[in-house]
Amino acid sequence: MTEEHPPSSSNRASPGGLETPIDQPRRQHPVATLTFVFRTLRELIVPIIVIFFLGQGGNSPLFTWWGLSLMLSVLLVTGIVNWLRFTWRVEEDELRIEQGLLVRRKRYVPRDRIQAIDISSGPLQRMFGLVRLNVLTAGGSSPEAQISALSLQEARAIQEALQVETRGAEAAGEDTPWPVYRISRKRLLLAASTAGSFGVALSIVGTLMAQINQVITEDQMIAFVETWAGGATTEFWIFFVVLAVLAAWLLSLFGTLLRFSGFTLTRNGRELYIRRGLFEKKQITIPYHRIQAVRVVEGILRQPFGFAMVYVENAGFGDEGGKTTVVFPLIRKKEVERFLKEMLPEYDVELPGVRPPARAFLRYQIRTVVPALAAASILVWFLGWYWLIPAMFGAAGFMAWIRYRDAAAGFEGGSGFLRFRRLARTTVLFHRRRVQSLSVLANWFQRRKELCSLSVTVASGKAGAEFRVDHLEAAAGQEWLRWYGAEQKLSRPADPAGQWPDWRAVATEQAN
Repeated sequence: MTEEHPPSSSNRASPGGLETPIDQPRRQHPVATLTFVFRTLRELIVPIIVIFFLGQGGNSPLFTWWGLSLMLSVLLVTGIVNWLRFTWRVEEDELRIEQGLLVRRKRYVPRDRIQAIDISSGPLQRMFGLVRLNVLTAGGSSPEAQISALSLQEARAIQEALQVETRGAEAAGEDTPWPVYRISRKRLLLAASTAGSFGVALSIVGTLMAQINQVITEDQMIAFVETWAGGATTEFWIFFVVLAVLAAWLLSLFGTLLRFSGFTLTRNGRELYIRRGLFEKKQITIPYHRIQAVRVVEGILRQPFGFAMVYVENAGFGDEGGKTTVVFPLIRKKEVERFLKEMLPEYDVELPGVRPPARAFLRYQIRTVVPALAAASILVWFLGWYWLIPAMFGAAGFMAWIRYRDAAAGFEGGSGFLRFRRLARTTVLFHRRRVQSLSVLANWFQRRKELCSLSVTVASGKAGAEFRVDHLEAAAGQEWLRWYGAEQKLSRPADPAGQWPDWRAVATEQAN
């Protein structure tokens, strides 16, 4: 006996050209079984590494042939059951997904809540000519619904049935009036060579080296050092450090190449659309109304060559859990103005600003030089490297000077910007209506010099993103508070320390 279904908007025209309407329950492609297995293994990789290093290592039953076979068999059976119990359909302008074995879970996503439908594909999907579909809704930092393996025709049918326009370069075609930005192979290699993820990669290498004694015994390590290096000499430890740094750089290099290979940025009237990735073709859709701020970051290795990276802070959409998304991995500073004009026109504004006054320079020196000298003193105490003290003093003094030189803040009308430096020089552009909170802070030392720190927070992920400029004039802080609470447009920004060139004159200047 066949259950009758009333006609609905989703099957009147057979969206996507499918032979059968999509208001009937449909399963994913059987490849979804394998995607479940690989996704679960990827999620378990950290616990497995912890068990290997901190547990019994290679002697653990988990790392025997029968242990691995049992684990894969359980995952495969679970994947098959999940595939059998997973159905989807589009009915009454809703995407309806039902899944679960013991607990049946039903998820209905109405069309009115859908902000974007992303279509992407990993290596496994591409092998079988399939795609993965992610449904993004308002207020969510992760996909509201996901279908791991279905045909491109079915994915297009879902978009058409829910009246979500096709996005990206494929939909726009070659004659699209919307701008498209791509990264060349040469620039991608330069971006990978100077990636800011080097520090993260170095910490990963350091963690792995710290756990090496779980695999190699202390006697074996001493024997290796004495045989290969003639003892733990200074030259050996220098070589060891250089090797760790090189390994971290290579890890960062290949990670960036895999992440940003084939990077393409497209815009239309409502959103930015990003496609990137070598093995996994990832798609990121960012609605314009979810962008909270724009960051132009000039890395310490990129600034001398006149390059920067452009980020956007998102409220619930984009990369890395809806926090920060790279909208272009490497761009010349002189191209930033045109890039913003074409891709983010709301942030293409002239913004004068002010720098910290001259009496704030000492504060920058103290906050930078004192920690550096403390670290150098510890190394001198244990290693006797007295040459580190003048070297660290000189490097810290120079870093303090460029931090003081680069700091600036300004506003005009409803727009504002902050510029500061930690290691990289960062310029943040934002609108007053996007600011979640604005704080003016002053400790005892700052109050003595009539200085203050300015902190701006915008929505980004769960905790928000905070940006701060230190040691501005106290009067400037009061002007910022009035600007943040103003209901009318201010005619000009605060000018306690003299006019400073607009931020674009700095971000787009040619490198010396």
